[in-house]
Amino acid sequence: MMQLTHPELLLIGVLLIVPYFVRPRRAWQYASLQLLPAQARLGLATWLTMALAGSAFLLLLIALANPQKTATHSTETVQARDIVLTLDLSLSMEGHLPSAGQAELQNKLDLSQQAALAFVEQSEHDRVGLLVFGDDAFGAWPLSMDTTTLRTRLQHLDTLMPISLRGTNVGKALVRSLDHMQERGQAQTKVLILLTDGLDTIAPEMAEDILQRLRDQNVELYVLGIALSKTASIIRLSRQAQGQYFDISQAGDLDDAFRAINQLTASRVLVTRELEPELFYRAFAIPGLLLLLTSMVCKTFWVLQI
Repeated sequence: MMQLTHPELLLIGVLLIVPYFVRPRRAWQYASLQLLPAQARLGLATWLTMALAGSAFLLLLIALANPQKTATHSTETVQARDIVLTLDLSLSMEGHLPSAGQAELQNKLDLSQQAALAFVEQSEHDRVGLLVFGDDAFGAWPLSMDTTTLRTRLQHLDTLMPISLRGTNVGKALVRSLDHMQERGQAQTKVLILLTDGLDTIAPEMAEDILQRLRDQNVELYVLGIALSKTASIIRLSRQAQGQYFDISQAGDLDDAFRAINQLTASRVLVTRELEPELFYRAFAIPGLLLLLTSMVCKTFWVLQI
């Protein structure tokens, strides 16, 4: 709805023009209007000029009153997450998983690669890092919003770990991931995703230390276990930590797990609403000035008596 910032100017304008209409008029000493000289009569041109001047006066008054309309603008701010993908590259990941509705088996490493790439595509506003592990753990890409290079690393996942180190050390992978999160983490929401098919046992002392670090750093741990034994130490650890364990028994489970994690840790969107006035004085001032100029031209060239 349009409002006037200075409505009192309209009242002042009316008060200024009222005396013009109520002032005493000069009386003509003629018994009939037909006896008036032609130049003294108010013809059509005179009335038109008066109408133009009055309209110009009104429009300029409205422009001075500063008409405006308040508009609401919304600004969305996405709070990014820090996500560390920690992927198992042990030789056992060259094994296969059954696929629902298909007779042939699919390579676990290929499936992990495809699911991780799809997850990264959905995390364009987040800072995502990549660690790979076997007997040791290595940083393949630091926490960053540069997903282009990260996707390239994921596409060449099988080349990131030498065969001589392709065993399984889940405990060391978690420690290195937490070290990286502590060093590079900036977001309020911190997520560690561990994907493994390894049956490595984490020593109780190390498991307790990892659990405490997860709590201290406020990191959510999500474990995607490919055909793991129900008694695996990583499963027990994930259920004690803030996060969740996903049992991967067939090919489609990986995509489902990544989608669930993305929903559980969805980026927060902050909406800021700002009130910003939209000014309309030009819409009245410009026509008012044009009408005033027109009325002056008409009065000058038609030599009207007003």
